[in-house]
Amino acid sequence: MASDKPTMILKSKSDMSAEEIEALSDAEAWKIIYSMRTVKAKDNRLQVCFTGFGTSKKKELVNLAHDNRFKVVASVTKKLDYLVGGENAGPKKIEKAESQGVQCLNEQQFSNLIATGEVPDEI
Repeated sequence: MASDKPTMILKSKSDMSAEEIEALSDAEAWKIIYSMRTVKAKDNRLQVCFTGFGTSKKKELVNLAHDNRFKVVASVTKKLDYLVGGENAGPKKIEKAESQGVQCLNEQQFSNLIATGEVPDEI
């Protein structure tokens, strides 16, 4: 017989009868529970992080990014695609991004990326 926790989960999350659940071992019950879990869809959107902008400008850029199917994140990670820096962008954040191979853009380059899908070398 399965212990209390898997029994409770199966009663609430499955169509199994009490008798069917009672006949299961702990291992069998957990196997059923894990098989019922839905796999989260992988988020394959391009990631962008904004730094060095005032509150209203950053909000505007975040909305623009969301409208164009970017995933906006708050920090530099290995999965980050673009770091968009404003006038007050911190050198440590830029340095970390460059060391991880993240492409650093200014606001104009980001706007161009949205408009054309291309990033010019210099603006």
